[in-house]
Amino acid sequence: MKDLKKENIIATARNLLQSKLIELEKAIFNVQNAANEESKSSMGDKYETGRAMAQNDRAMLENQKNELLKDISTFENINFEQETEFIKSGSLVQTSIGYILVSVSLGKIVEDGVNVMLISSASPLGTELTGKKIKDSVTMNSRPIQILAIY
Repeated sequence: MKDLKKENIIATARNLLQSKLIELEKAIFNVQNAANEESKSSMGDKYETGRAMAQNDRAMLENQKNELLKDISTFENINFEQETEFIKSGSLVQTSIGYILVSVSLGKIVEDGVNVMLISSASPLGTELTGKKIKDSVTMNSRPIQILAIY
């Protein structure tokens, strides 16, 4: 596995999730502050429009935060240590196209110089991989993907 440690990938993913949460909380705080400043300095229609836009921005950010909190909860409840011959949520899979951690959809991270895709088991590729074992293959976008190892 090229010195790639599953626990390091998990720690990096956990840190990324927490960083995203901190950034969203900062953005929510900034939108609220901007709305409060708008209310101090404006009057009339301009004030109402600015306030409505700030409320929309805050609602959008709150929705993103709630989705992220669900992802964090899902991630924290995955058993990454359970050894299995079949791919499941929590599996680190070495494939012909690279490494994939079946957990939550976070995209690509780089760990020890190796690209690792973090996907949800509910994603199209996650659904295809779930239940497969070493030497099985799946097809995604007309592209064959060979399963080389499961950690």
